[in-house]
Amino acid sequence: MDFSYTEEQKMLEDMVKKFAKNEILPVCLKFEGDLEGKLAHEVLKKAAKIGILGTVVPKEYGGGGGRGMEANIVLENISYGDVGLGCAIGANWWAQTVILMRGSKRLRDEWFPKFASTNEVHLCCMAATEPSGGTDVEDPEMGFRTVQTIAKVEGDEIVLNGRKAWPSNFDIASLYVVVCTADPKVGEEGSLLLAVPAGTPGLSFGKNELKMGHHADRNGEIIFDNVRVPKDNMLGKVGEGVKLLARTLIYNRVGPASMALGAAQRAFDLALEFTKARMVGGIPLYQHELASAMLFDMETKLHAARLLWQRAAWVNTTTKGNAHYAHMAKVFATDAAIDIASNAVELMGSYGYAKEYGVEKIMRDVKIIQIYIGSNELIRAHAWRSM
Repeated sequence: MDFSYTEEQKMLEDMVKKFAKNEILPVCLKFEGDLEGKLAHEVLKKAAKIGILGTVVPKEYGGGGGRGMEANIVLENISYGDVGLGCAIGANWWAQTVILMRGSKRLRDEWFPKFASTNEVHLCCMAATEPSGGTDVEDPEMGFRTVQTIAKVEGDEIVLNGRKAWPSNFDIASLYVVVCTADPKVGEEGSLLLAVPAGTPGLSFGKNELKMGHHADRNGEIIFDNVRVPKDNMLGKVGEGVKLLARTLIYNRVGPASMALGAAQRAFDLALEFTKARMVGGIPLYQHELASAMLFDMETKLHAARLLWQRAAWVNTTTKGNAHYAHMAKVFATDAAIDIASNAVELMGSYGYAKEYGVEKIMRDVKIIQIYIGSNELIRAHAWRSM
């Protein structure tokens, strides 16, 4: 099979690489102190202006019409600049996937032109994780039994009550896709996904969580207190939520792989540049056997991770998707990113540990990617049982 990019994909890659170089890398170290997210929002506005945010929005709504390959080309190269920003964009696309699959014509016609806008930033939020549940919502064996965000039908409306923890874009999204249940006692039969617009009465937010990394990605608690939306905001039917969520995970679990790869590639490039300039014993550091071996192993993992995400995205685009490929890509790439970032710090020594050079930031940033959208431990535990 041929994973070489088409001319259109090469043009997309070149555009995003240029954007990351000119708009993200010069400011990425400042995201950590940007607690209100103003700097990240300015970068997102610039990304919207050149069509990056609308990459996967269907063309009939003004978007780029991209699919899995295009989405992950963007995510890899945005994450080369800053993986937290890549997460904000990727999580936004994850939530949009459900609307594209099972949203009503009214919802699609109303929201996808906004998601493709080049004048404003309209993000979507996938509100899945429960405060007490962790990865339970993504665990196929739990069957939605621990979901405590309750949706009750009252006439022509759905009344929503509950809390969600840690979703990306939690307080800046224009639309929320909420994982909920009509009745937790019936498990999967009560599962439901529901679209809730920002500004709906009863929708409120907790504080922005201060994290070890991923500072351009905003995470916090979302509170639903008698939130009312039309029944037409249901994404599919009651009982379909578990299958819809599982389906979106197949397509969107590739994203963390491409994002982790982008960040790891940046760490490798910084380490290689440093070891070429750093003289040890009269010769450049990269020519020493130990350093050379470390760089070789790092580069090998980069190439392997890229092929895995490309294979998974290709399978998702050309078939009905196969979770196993997405699982392998996510687990391998995120584990590799941790190793590569750690080795980059080690190769650069004290300079790698210093904030000024950016490598220690990457090491902190990539850790969370092993945890979200299904922890690597959960995926490993269930990969063969779900086939």
